[in-house]
Amino acid sequence: MLIAVIVTGIACLVLGVSLGWLLASRKGDRAASAEQARLHSEMTLLRSERDRLALEHSDRSALDERLQPLRDSVEGLRRQAQDAEVQRAAAAATLREQIDAVQRNYTTLEAATAQLVAAMSSGQSRGQWGEMQLEQLLTYSGLIEGIHFHSQVHQVESGLRPDIVVSMPGGGEIFVDAKFPFDSYWRGIQADDPAQAHTHLVKHAADVLARAKELAKKGYSAGAQSPDFVIMFLPLESLLSTALEADGDLLVQAFELNVILATPTSMLAMLRTIDAGHQRGRIAANAEEIRAQGALMLQRLETLAGHVGGVERGLTQAVRAYNALVGSFDHRVLTQARKMQELGVSSQTALSAPAQVTESIRVSASQDLPLPEHPGADPGN
Repeated sequence: MLIAVIVTGIACLVLGVSLGWLLASRKGDRAASAEQARLHSEMTLLRSERDRLALEHSDRSALDERLQPLRDSVEGLRRQAQDAEVQRAAAAATLREQIDAVQRNYTTLEAATAQLVAAMSSGQSRGQWGEMQLEQLLTYSGLIEGIHFHSQVHQVESGLRPDIVVSMPGGGEIFVDAKFPFDSYWRGIQADDPAQAHTHLVKHAADVLARAKELAKKGYSAGAQSPDFVIMFLPLESLLSTALEADGDLLVQAFELNVILATPTSMLAMLRTIDAGHQRGRIAANAEEIRAQGALMLQRLETLAGHVGGVERGLTQAVRAYNALVGSFDHRVLTQARKMQELGVSSQTALSAPAQVTESIRVSASQDLPLPEHPGADPGN
């Protein structure tokens, strides 16, 4: 019984151990299976991640190749922008220097304008400035002072002293007055109110007409050599244009007074025309002088031809005399010398006849074309 109990206990113990081991084995298999499943899942994830990374690398390489031209363009734009910035800075510096120079010039011009306005307040100063402008135009035109024009020349017949007297081709003189009105003109261009400006410019037109009337009363054109007009020189184009805007009949009224209103443009054109006339006069005078000198040369050539004819006649006569001498020597002297030798008279040298001249005088081919006679000219020697 005890043995049965012991055997039963041992059997139960073995069975328990077996069951425990069996249970433990089954639990371990389940854990191993779970671990293996987890590892398989992680391997699958790793493969997926590897494939994704490979795909991303491939896409990135393709994207880099596609973006490389864009990178190059961006780099080129960056360099161009940098160069443009450098150029802009240089241009800004140059512009700054030019602006400073303009400001300095403006300051200088403003001061010079103030001085000019102060000078223009005097009628004598205005006249001197007008004369200076007129003399510059005369220089540009090609006319020569002292020959083609004179400054401040006293006119004996009229007792007047015009600013400039211009000599005309073929004779005659043109009188030019360089004094001009300025005060109303300056006030008109400086006025801010259009109505005031118009009033001053109307006064300026009236001043120009009044000055023209003064010139007409002086009678510059009374001289026999002067045209029937006098020139009133206005050294600024705007002096005439503003006056004409205020009074459109100003030119007609001045023409009726035999006064020509001239600005630098029209004055230079007239002076150039006068200079062209002087040049043509000089050409005509030179042509006449050439003709006279040519006629004198022809007469002297005619005299020389006469002398040549005399020499030719003398040479011909000398040749004839020489040939006659040779003939006489040959027929008379040599014959007598031979007879004397035959009679026993000896001589140290043998006589021989001189050679006859066979060269002929060259006759000019133009001897049948006598030079024309020019009575009244001195032929000379």
